[in-house]
Amino acid sequence: MAMRTSTDELRDAMFDAARDLIAEVGFSEMSHADITSVVGIGRTTFYEHFSSKEDLLIQLVRRDLPKTTEDILAAVDPDLPPDERLGQLAAKMVEFVGTDHMGLILHTEVPRLSPDGQRGIAEAHEGLASEFANVYRAGVMAGIFVSSPPRLAGRMIEQIIMTGGKVVMDAPDPVAQAKEIAADTARILVAAFIATG
Repeated sequence: MAMRTSTDELRDAMFDAARDLIAEVGFSEMSHADITSVVGIGRTTFYEHFSSKEDLLIQLVRRDLPKTTEDILAAVDPDLPPDERLGQLAAKMVEFVGTDHMGLILHTEVPRLSPDGQRGIAEAHEGLASEFANVYRAGVMAGIFVSSPPRLAGRMIEQIIMTGGKVVMDAPDPVAQAKEIAADTARILVAAFIATG
């Protein structure tokens, strides 16, 4: 592999190699040696940048997730009523989790990380979690959604979205089926919170 001109380029190459390897073999099966082999560097160089492969994953998510969060939030009109906004945000998240490398990583690999690793990922994820919480609260205040304990509502939203994303991942043609599965998941999620009579 050609010489890199900067530390940032080297780190980006390691991040890209890790993303590809995680998609191909999974985080638990990937080793730092796999990454160094793909990038064409030695073990020492890897450890000059990352303390472990878990550290690399956390920093990769911190690098990539804010832009993804920004894109998802920008794709949904902030002036929609809370039920419509919740549905559209959920649908975008299901598509992301089910078809994007970062979504796949977050869904399949984060639960296997150490508690500190999971906290690091949660911090990078905070913008989306806050937006879902804000939309849910706005819906409760407007009388559209039933009031539930915030932690319960948050876990329900997360689990329904992750389930929809898993169904997309397991589909025979995930990309072709993502929109339909995402729409169905969003409908179920919104219906779970709608206040009745």
